[in-house]
Parts: sequence; C-alpha cells; structure tokens
Amino acid sequence: MIIAAHAGCGKTTLAAMHPDNVIDFVDMPYKYYLDDDFGEGKSEGAKTNFGNVMREDWPWNYVRAIKEVLGDGKVIVIPSDFRVLLLLRGEGIPYTLCYPVREAKEIYRQRYIDRSNVEEFLDIFIGGWDSFLDLLESDPSSNHIVIQPHQFLADVIEIKN
Repeated sequence: MIIAAHAGCGKTTLAAMHPDNVIDFVDMPYKYYLDDDFGEGKSEGAKTNFGNVMREDWPWNYVRAIKEVLGDGKVIVIPSDFRVLLLLRGEGIPYTLCYPVREAKEIYRQRYIDRSNVEEFLDIFIGGWDSFLDLLESDPSSNHIVIQPHQFLADVIEIKN
C-alpha cells in the first residue's frame, strides 16, 4: 500500500509510530545530489535549498525504488509529488492520496515553522497552497483522504501490527 501525503501531514511520525510496518520513503536522496551527512537532523532545513542539484533520472529513479519495496507488505508513505503520482498511475500502481482541508493553511504554516522548514519552503507550500490543493483534489486516484485541521496521518490511516 502506498500513501501519498502532502507536506506536514505526518509521514515521518506515522513511520516512527509503526517502524515494523511503515516506510517513510523520503524522496530527497532520489531527487537531489546531497551531502553525505543528509538526514542527520538536516532533512527539513535542506528541503527547497536552491543549491541542491537535481538528479537527471528524477522522478523515474524514485518510482523504480518504490516498486522495489512495494511487495514486502509494508505501507510506504511518500510525498504527493504530482510527477511521481503521474508515473505511478501510468504503471497502474494504486495509491491513497492524503491532503489537508483548505482551511488548515495557517495550521500547516505553523507546522512547517515548528519543524524548522526554511522560508523558501514556506513560500512554496504556503504561497502555493491553493494550487497544490487544486492539483491534489483533481487527481484521478480513487482513494482520497482529506485531513481535518488538527489531524495527522496517524489519525486517519489504520496500520495493522
């Protein structure tokens, strides 16, 4: 099962709560050439770093990696990047799409600040809030979960241990 969730919905927390059953499939190492110390408390601050150099094989390399772990019975949580979702749909790979209600914009702004996202991240995800939600709402996936303002993935996704 693949859960594609918008930024700030609780992908990392869900995986931490269920380490034996959920994989937080971070896309940054597939999307960019990163320093060797990426992930050592730097992942949120590194997002939207304009100095990151994008990999030539993004997003195909990420989808290929998802497919490699898909059959192990674990829930895979990924960002809701429209390019990745387009490739998954093209390969007939189902996913559940999770995103916040529009009214939660200021709550998500604070979540991003609290987790140390940089100003550029806020500019993209809060500045483009309605555009992102328009895209997610129009996604042809049959499984959509709209997360209420004070909910997280852990509140709306049941993980069997």
